[in-house]
Amino acid sequence: MKMNCWLTSVFAFGLALAAMGQQGPPPPAKATDSGPTLAATMQFIQEKLSQQGQLGWAETISNQPGWTVHVLANVADVMADPAACTLYVTGIIDATIDLPKGRVLKPGGPLTVDDLHTRVVETDTTSFKQVEKVTVEKQEDIENQMRAEAAHPEIRVTLTPPAFFVKLWTSTAVFSSHTSTTKGKHEPVEKDSTSKVGGVTFRDEDTANHVAKAMTHAMELCGGGKTPKELF
Repeated sequence: MKMNCWLTSVFAFGLALAAMGQQGPPPPAKATDSGPTLAATMQFIQEKLSQQGQLGWAETISNQPGWTVHVLANVADVMADPAACTLYVTGIIDATIDLPKGRVLKPGGPLTVDDLHTRVVETDTTSFKQVEKVTVEKQEDIENQMRAEAAHPEIRVTLTPPAFFVKLWTSTAVFSSHTSTTKGKHEPVEKDSTSKVGGVTFRDEDTANHVAKAMTHAMELCGGGKTPKELF
């Protein structure tokens, strides 16, 4: 559950409301003199992600008082492959918009009934040999940074309760995703994409930090953690 596309989906909700106002086979894992083996580390990551269950939060947006986006996220399937230094995660996110009290949708308006519920099913592939850095950040901070980068620093989002994102970084777009996005009763829209950022969201900071340490260890064992040299 890399979440970068999931975050983009939730971010799109915020902007919609605002509008109303041949890589080859991976190298073998590096030998290590201490710490868990790669197989044990990958198994730990798989178990922690599988144990997540469903987590959720409510999002409120500063320039849309009375509007609330309820997000439910669930890791549906996880497979960690130590032989390939690769993690495969399928996640499902449901986002539902609650209208302000007394507010109704008008025909021809910027939002329709179908916009009030969106489901995203995302399958991510992460190669630890290509990960360069692992950090833990508040999901709220990430979403606000996305708004700032989209030239909307004045729009602020608040998440209740807070959530924590284990963020995987690379200098090139190597994280691959396939998403199926369904709005209301419309047919799903399929999309394949790549990104420089991947990761997973957790409900508590302690678990996020433990998984981040495990992912950092997997990255090191798989030969990652290196930023490509600049040519110029």
